[in-house]
Amino acid sequence: MTMTSDDAQVVFHVVGMADTNLLPRLLEHFCLRDVVPDHVLAERQGDEMRVTIAIRRDACPEWEAVARKLGQIFVVKSVLTSVDDSARQTAAG
Repeated sequence: MTMTSDDAQVVFHVVGMADTNLLPRLLEHFCLRDVVPDHVLAERQGDEMRVTIAIRRDACPEWEAVARKLGQIFVVKSVLTSVDDSARQTAAG
């Protein structure tokens, strides 16, 4: 089976304040685009939360705009994104 670059996974790495509003506010941006994340991991570390959200790139072509929106949430300290297309490379290789 040949995979395309659209099979790549986008991973959002978010650091925010440990606040009850953080997770719903992050996930809201995916709900508005009718995107169900493939993976969500949240871990509290003191007064911070570290959240990882993974989606398929083809499920949300505007992922860069989503990353900017996540960074504008008042309880978010930083947002980093990465694109993992290792599944495509593995299937092709």
